[in-house]
Order: sequence, then C-alpha cells, then structure tokens
Amino acid sequence: MNILEALHASRAETWNIKTALWQQAFLGPNWWFIAIIIAVSYAIWWKFIDKKRVIEILLFGSFIAVSRVIFDNWGTSTVKWTYVIDLLPIGISLFLNDLTIVPLAYMLAYQYSPTWKKYLVTIFIIQGITSFAFLPLLIRMGILSIINWHVGYSFIFMIITATIMRAILLFGLSIQKSTRLEYTGNTTEFIPQPAMKPFDKEGEKKKPS
Repeated sequence: MNILEALHASRAETWNIKTALWQQAFLGPNWWFIAIIIAVSYAIWWKFIDKKRVIEILLFGSFIAVSRVIFDNWGTSTVKWTYVIDLLPIGISLFLNDLTIVPLAYMLAYQYSPTWKKYLVTIFIIQGITSFAFLPLLIRMGILSIINWHVGYSFIFMIITATIMRAILLFGLSIQKSTRLEYTGNTTEFIPQPAMKPFDKEGEKKKPS
C-alpha cells in the first residue's frame, strides 16, 4: 500500500467512525444542545445587528469565521483536539464555533465598539467567556475532546486574530472612503453648467424708463 492509498484508507476509516458517533448522538440531549445554541445565537444576532451596516459587519464576521475554520482545521488535523459530537457529520464542527458562537459574538463586539479601547475590552470579555467557560462546558458534556492543547492558547490566538482583522477592515474602509471622496471631487468638474441667456441689448434699449 502506497502513501496515497494509506491516506485514503485512513480518511475513510475516520469518516466511518465520525458518522457512527454522529448517528449515536443524533437527536440526543447534546445534539439538541448544539442545535438550540446555534438557533438562539443567530436569533440574538439578527435582533441586535445594525441593519444599516450589515454588509460591513458581515465582512468583518467573515474574516473571523475564515480564521476560525483555518484554526480549527489545523487543530483537528494535528490532533490537538477533536469534536466528538457535531450538528452534521462533515469534518470539523463548523456550525457551533466557527460559523456561530465566535463570529456572531465578535460581529456584535465590532458593531458596539467604536474605539479601540472599548473593542479590546469587549473581545477580552467575550473570549474569556468562550475559552474559560464555554469550551470547558463542551468538554464536560463530551462534545469536545482536548488531546494536546490548552484553552488558554485559543484565548491568545483569538485576541490576536480579532485585533488584526479589525485593523485590516478599518484600513480597507479608510481607503474606500478616501477613494470615494476623490472620485466625487473629480466628477464635479464634468457636471454641465446651465446655459446663460444672451443679453438682449435691443430689448434693453426699448425698455421704457
């Protein structure tokens, strides 16, 4: 058996095990816990999100979500941790942490934190709750299994990531704003001016005094 065949066999075995675990947990208490947490999180997010800035905020959330997916994929691939129970049996637990809890919370933090100081304080609180309360809860419930990792590392990673992502987005928005102002200034030069009516000298002479 060559390396590719061994890799394929290993992934097939992993898929079979993961599917079997999911079938055992499907519609059980822990599965419903995950489903309810996801539904409630999206409902809260939709209630409080600023609809006028939804595109900007979603862009920030996508930065966080992509970072989380990469981070989670790295952690599970290097056997740092594994998700025992998922909403769906599709690899890493996308819907619970990567596409729900973390990005939704950080989007609200971004929305309600106009200054860097307030933003940093907010994300420290959010990630503190996530890393030192929510993740241990998932471990105790048997949803998450930590193999060679410490939740404190996740705390540090997300603080750094959320700081960098906000800086990138604010930089992009500043470029957009300056470009828009420059474009607006240039277009005013091409706005047609109203034609002036010729001065009627003959009519002016005949005008009675």
